[in-house]
Amino acid sequence: TDPGWIAVDLGANAAIHRVVLQWDPAYAKSYRIDVSDNGTDWRTVYQTTTGKGFKETIDLDTTGRHVRMYGTQRSGQYGYSLWEF
Repeated sequence: TDPGWIAVDLGANAAIHRVVLQWDPAYAKSYRIDVSDNGTDWRTVYQTTTGKGFKETIDLDTTGRHVRMYGTQRSGQYGYSLWEF
C-alpha cells in the first residue's frame, strides 16, 4: 500500500551528490528523496510524479546521515521494489 519507504543509514553525516535507484519492474511513479541528520526529522531534497523505473539517477547537493526513498504512488498493483539504492 502507499506510502512505502526505504532508508539507508550512512553511519555519519556525509555530502550526498547523487542517488541512484535501480528499480525492479515494480517501481514508484511518484516518490521523493528525503535526507535526515538524525533519522527522525526529514527534509525533501527531490520529488517527482513522473518516475520511469529502470535506472534513475538523481544529482543532489546536500548533506545528511540518512537517505530515504519515500514512495507515494506505485506504477502498478505491486509494491515498490528496488534492486539497488
